Amino acid sequence: MKFKNSIFCLFVCVATYSQNNQSTSSFAIGEELHFRVRYGIFNTSFASLKVKDTLINNNSNYHVVAHGESTGLAKLFFKVKDDYYSIFSKNIEPLKFGRDVSEGNYTARENIIFDSFNNKATLNDLKNDITTLVSVSENIQDIISAFYFFRTLPKEDIIAKNAIYKLPIIYNEEGQFTFELRYVGEETIKTPLGLKQCYKFKPYLPNLGRIFKDPYAITIWVTNDEHRIPVKVSAKIVVGSIHAELIEVKNSQNTQSKPALSVLRGSIVQSLR
Repeated sequence: MKFKNSIFCLFVCVATYSQNNQSTSSFAIGEELHFRVRYGIFNTSFASLKVKDTLINNNSNYHVVAHGESTGLAKLFFKVKDDYYSIFSKNIEPLKFGRDVSEGNYTARENIIFDSFNNKATLNDLKNDITTLVSVSENIQDIISAFYFFRTLPKEDIIAKNAIYKLPIIYNEEGQFTFELRYVGEETIKTPLGLKQCYKFKPYLPNLGRIFKDPYAITIWVTNDEHRIPVKVSAKIVVGSIHAELIEVKNSQNTQSKPALSVLRGSIVQSLR
């Protein structure tokens, strides 16, 4: 997995495995989160997460679109344009995930269709016209749905200092992997949007490669309220560090009541094909 993609994956995978007492009051359709990515003093790219709504078999589902694009001098040296999306139910069960990425000479166009009833996932490499059916865990997430899954969890399920939380995630043809996250405490940090009181997490990196200094090189800060919005991600690398900072939030206050969900999973899978 490329370095940039692994940062993106770790950014949206601030998640745990518990599925008890979930509530979607932490985010709403229409929410937008906008981020600036810096390497040292240089702005290298901008990224966004937007929550939309989509109907499948007359059932309302979340449709989150993620976009990242290089800017300024970084665009001249290494042009990046990445688009991701995730469609997941009101119970935060992934239905479909896709990505269309262009990073220098590297391109990929893929999607994953989930069949949670049978614990299967169909991986479609649209660029090379290859389809693969794989088995997945019961509580599988994609890298985007995992982030919103985390935001719905009760505080008592995620705040246990130095506890390690695990979640199975699938991202591409490499298959399912286990994402690990450690809560390390609370901290008030300065952000472009002012001072924010945050929960602080560190994901575990089992394979350091040549980029990271240690397995806990990445730190993630999210607001310590019911919305649990990510405000900063920092990664210490061999030379310098990379920072992603929240610069704008739109429609974060959820005034919607939680809708009832009545879904025939088999028919959903068929509708997504």
